[in-house]
Amino acid sequence: MSANPLPAARVGDRERERVAAVVTDAVAEGLIGLDEVDAWVGAVWSARTEEELAAVTADLPAAWLRARHERLRSQSQRAALRSAARAGLRGHVASYLSVMLLLVAIWLVVGLTAGAWYPWPVWPALGWGIGVLSHVRAASMTPVSGWSGSVPGGCRVR
Repeated sequence: MSANPLPAARVGDRERERVAAVVTDAVAEGLIGLDEVDAWVGAVWSARTEEELAAVTADLPAAWLRARHERLRSQSQRAALRSAARAGLRGHVASYLSVMLLLVAIWLVVGLTAGAWYPWPVWPALGWGIGVLSHVRAASMTPVSGWSGSVPGGCRVR
């Protein structure tokens, strides 16, 4: 009984787009000449299997592919941190404003009834305000464009 080899895994446009981005970055870095771009991009878009797609990037330096992968992964991690910061920002600001409103109301009641007008709510407002401003800053940083957060398909890093 002979064993049939497994069929080659086919690739779709998403995988081709990822490898095309690798080729584009290689052109920008000067690893691929402008006269070669059409051949490289043609090879990417004519690839039907993972092996054919991997063969396109096989000539690129492994150190460059690793560095590119690490750079994209760190960008992805920064984008995830910004996303997490945005998720909790509204609740943080809302709780800060409500507590500050409550403290100012207490200050006014004490000031009107006891005549003690020392502006003590400024201290919790400043202390907590630093944290709120840090949260706003972390959430408002511009996201990284052109990176979906997944590993570039078809790239063989040795």
